[in-house]
Amino acid sequence: MLIEAIAGRFTRVQGLVAQTLTNLGSLRVAQVEADGDEATRAGQRFTLSAHGATGIAPVQALPTTAAQWMIWNPNGNVVSAFFDVLGVELASGTAGAGGVVHWVAVGPSFAPSTVPTISTANVLIKNANPVSAHGSKLICVSAQTLQNTVSSDWAPLAPMNPTGTILGQTIFEQRDLKGKLVIPPGCGIGLAVISPTGTSPLYTPYGIWREYPADME
Repeated sequence: MLIEAIAGRFTRVQGLVAQTLTNLGSLRVAQVEADGDEATRAGQRFTLSAHGATGIAPVQALPTTAAQWMIWNPNGNVVSAFFDVLGVELASGTAGAGGVVHWVAVGPSFAPSTVPTISTANVLIKNANPVSAHGSKLICVSAQTLQNTVSSDWAPLAPMNPTGTILGQTIFEQRDLKGKLVIPPGCGIGLAVISPTGTSPLYTPYGIWREYPADME
């Protein structure tokens, strides 16, 4: 089959127009939309904030089985979550200078013996499109004990923002994910902050991701 197409600039087209599609159903050619527009328009993008939740204190050693926070995609869900942004922020107290947030991929063999079914209180997951009827089934829970994980399963995700150690300035953030981290159904991501004790600092997570069905190999 031979397909010919002409992409013009703001071209007004009348009549029947055929477009090629990717295997996910998205157009291969878009004249004006910016990165992320279509996923948000279609109600596939979600955001996580936990400003009102009780934060978790940092640790001063590499984690093994203790995940301060876990984002979980329930078994039986039909979508995978592809992360674009993931991090933690200072919810209260004064942070110690320096540190890094680590992450671990929580597959079925690493999952807690009992996986919660609802998010921790005051954790909010919402659609980035305020008029979309699509909801997310992902949950975010604090203080989870993983199974079988060792320190080498964890990896650095993001360093502390060096501009400050007080509320409103302190974040550990990775904005270059662009789908590089994915949570299939029945899996999750664990987070842990390694940082000096400071003055009673507590951290809560945040993130942005897209959800759609995908063949996971």
